[in-house]
Amino acid sequence: MRPRLSLGLRIFLITALLVVLAVGAAVAVTYLFGRQIAEQTARQALDRSASVQQALQLARLEQLELIARVFAADPALTAYVAEARAQEQYLSILDQLEERQNELGFDFAIALDPEGRVLARTDDPDALGEDLAERPLVAQALDEYQAFGVWRQDGRLFHAVVVPLVSGDRLLEGFLLAGFAVDDLTALEVRRISDAEVAFLTTFDGQLRVVASTLDPALGQQLLRTLAAGGVLSEVMGGEESAERVELRLGDRRWMGLVRPLTDASGETVGAAVSLASPDVQLRPFERLGTILLLVGLAAVLVASLLSYLLSRRVMRPVRQLAAAAAAAREGHYDQRIAVDRSDEVGQLAAAFDVLLSELREKQDMEAYMAELSRTLPSGREEGVEAPRQLAVALLGLDLRRYGNPKLAIDPEHTLDLLGRDLRRLQTAVESRGGRLHSLQGQRLVAVFEGENRAFQALSAATEAFASLAGAPDLGRDDPPSAALVEGQVLGGSVVVGEGPAPVLVGRPLQQLESLLREATPGDIVLAPAFYEGLEGAFGRQGVELVPQRGLLGTRKVYVLDGGMAARVTGVVPAVAELPTPQLVERPTLSEIAPGTVLGDRFEILSVLGAGGMGVVYKVRDRQLDDLVALKMLKQEVWGNRDQLERLKSELKLARKITHPNVLRTFDFGEVDGIPFITMEYVRGITLRYLLQKTGALPYSAGLRLARQLCRGLAAAHAVGVLHRDIKPENLLVEPSGNAKLMDFGIARPIARGLAEGQTQPGTVVGTPQYLAPEQLQGEPVDQRADLYAVGVVLYELFTDRTPFAGRNPMQVIVATLNEAPPPPRQHWPEIPPALEAILLRCLEKDPERRYATAEALLADLEELRA
Repeated sequence: MRPRLSLGLRIFLITALLVVLAVGAAVAVTYLFGRQIAEQTARQALDRSASVQQALQLARLEQLELIARVFAADPALTAYVAEARAQEQYLSILDQLEERQNELGFDFAIALDPEGRVLARTDDPDALGEDLAERPLVAQALDEYQAFGVWRQDGRLFHAVVVPLVSGDRLLEGFLLAGFAVDDLTALEVRRISDAEVAFLTTFDGQLRVVASTLDPALGQQLLRTLAAGGVLSEVMGGEESAERVELRLGDRRWMGLVRPLTDASGETVGAAVSLASPDVQLRPFERLGTILLLVGLAAVLVASLLSYLLSRRVMRPVRQLAAAAAAAREGHYDQRIAVDRSDEVGQLAAAFDVLLSELREKQDMEAYMAELSRTLPSGREEGVEAPRQLAVALLGLDLRRYGNPKLAIDPEHTLDLLGRDLRRLQTAVESRGGRLHSLQGQRLVAVFEGENRAFQALSAATEAFASLAGAPDLGRDDPPSAALVEGQVLGGSVVVGEGPAPVLVGRPLQQLESLLREATPGDIVLAPAFYEGLEGAFGRQGVELVPQRGLLGTRKVYVLDGGMAARVTGVVPAVAELPTPQLVERPTLSEIAPGTVLGDRFEILSVLGAGGMGVVYKVRDRQLDDLVALKMLKQEVWGNRDQLERLKSELKLARKITHPNVLRTFDFGEVDGIPFITMEYVRGITLRYLLQKTGALPYSAGLRLARQLCRGLAAAHAVGVLHRDIKPENLLVEPSGNAKLMDFGIARPIARGLAEGQTQPGTVVGTPQYLAPEQLQGEPVDQRADLYAVGVVLYELFTDRTPFAGRNPMQVIVATLNEAPPPPRQHWPEIPPALEAILLRCLEKDPERRYATAEALLADLEELRA
């Protein structure tokens, strides 16, 4: 694989390249614009040079004309010329010309007679009598009495004028021709004003020569050769062109030139004026500027390169850390923290990656926790093996007296079939109240209840058992069961008997239960004194007062009640025999639904998943959809209340809209064989309650993960307007992967009318009161903040293995919830992070206004915590 440059080095090289490009672009732009400006400046200099030459020529001619007229207007000079011409004393005229030439500063002077012959001239004293009448300038003066223009003489050029010499009586005595030489000073003056080099050219003896120039002699001769070779001079001096622009190279420079003809008075070309401007010269300042820019740019490149290198190292430091962390995370090492000390995109990336690592750590810890837990779960021959532990329990003993009649042996198959049906009913009654069947000895059944509300749940299960057995077929009602209830500490576990383990309970409560069952008569529920005293408040609120009785076989006092009194206390629907006749005929009981049953030719019952206050949940195969679902069959006390049933239907319409990974989907609401049902998503997992019972408080990282998942699922429900109202560990299902799903949306049973009227009857609430908000216990209207209170209780228990408020019976829990402040979680977990403790206590505020307003707000604070 071809090696690649690191990101930091690439940033450094790109930055350096950008600086180089910027400097190069600046130099190039400077050169290009400088070149354009230089050429434009050169053309402007040529144009100025032509204008300056014309203006200078005109000014010199005006100056010559003025000087000549002053000279010619001198009467003494005119008279002297006239007299000397008459006497042919021409030398005296020459003396006068030379004297005035020195005084007035012109370069040559010629005195002419009226016919244009030379009387005297300062540039050639021997030219006396020379006829100049044919020279254009003189010829014009003979015709017009004055003339001015360029005068060529012996390879030289002059600006000259001709003025008449007039005597006092206005007689023409001759003409005066005076001129200024076109020389190097003239060229320098033009260059000074126009910034262009100038060369004046003419011919002498047929040869082109430079008359005056600002160029050095070598460049002047090169100029002649270049112009002659190009044919430009022949065109201009031949009168074919009035002016022509040329480009040529002289020496090591490029020049732009303007060639103009010089003409005499008749318009004949006597020479040429060449103006030269070099763009290279004009470009020099820009070249110097470009050089400066280049040098500065190189320095900037070095400085920028150094700074970019240092900056790239600083910028890339967190990126390198992120890359190293990502590589470590790919190997499964999530135990690292990413420092976030900046707010730019890199900082945001670091923060997001730090959150990701934290979530991965939590997921890893949760998976490890679930894996370790799964190792302790029984499997195969270990099924049912429990570690020895001290248990606080309520025990329910049921004596199925009808099966104690020896005559039943006449039809043993029918008898056992009825016994199996009754046991299924009893199992449903027990498990729906949170208990479990422990043992069956002959006609006697023992059930165990744990938890803070165990006594009340055991009494409710006994009431429901009496109700379910009251209308059992074939055996009639002459042999009703009897029951006994005790509470206390036992030793629980399992022992290996034969090839497999068997659950056992050891302790005095079992002996007491056996004793009470012997005291019970058919239809009686016998309570041990300690059991009754723990529920005395619940009995009193319903107007049921029991009088202690002496046992028939013992001397200890007991409390006895029948099924009707128990139904008043617990709120369980009375025996089936007391229900209206149509319900007896059309609606079967849940106790008759067992594995193997097919409901409505659609739902094949595979197993019982659990039971709750509203019904029993089964694992079923939906034959129509050929899929596994969870089926919840509602109890009689639910479908017997039509108002509550209609409310459930409307709430489930909303609950079906919740689609979230942390919510157990609700599919449908219907009725089969006369019993309302709810179908839900089937997920293989265990409840949070089971986790807490097995391990106590969860590890911090695993607890954080479950807490966030709980809030996410609840936020999804609140978003569609669904309140849960029964959030508790039993309703949080944890999959083997560690993903948590909140269950029973929209079907949580509300506080019944007893609480709405100000009562606090425990039996009117589903689950345990520990998870109900104060306003919910008082029958006040509730909103999503009641759910957040329940979340706070669940999280409190999740991290401390305790609920905020405890009591021997539901009433004590309710009183504590309404009147006491929750103990700080640090009392149970001294190492709890202060931020987490503050979150828990805010959720548990008694005033809803002081709690979190939304699940999203609670989730946001939980997201700030890191494992």
